[in-house]
Amino acid sequence: MPAGRAKREESRFREEAKRLGTRLRSLRDEHGMTQEQLAALAQVAVSTLRKIERGHVIEPGYFTVLSLATALGISLEELRDQG
Repeated sequence: MPAGRAKREESRFREEAKRLGTRLRSLRDEHGMTQEQLAALAQVAVSTLRKIERGHVIEPGYFTVLSLATALGISLEELRDQG
């Protein structure tokens, strides 16, 4: 794969990660939850949740994201929806 293509793909995933983090934080705020509360309910480390919300985790694990969505009482599709 050409170096330029790999760089574009990495950039695309970085933007997706930022959008996911922003959406997750927004939904958490709407539910009136702290990071600690959501992390405990989802059984995810608080540090992991913080990194996801900041967009620092480019490819969060499927079950991590599923656990967070479930803890918020929403589907994966709703978590991904940008409103």
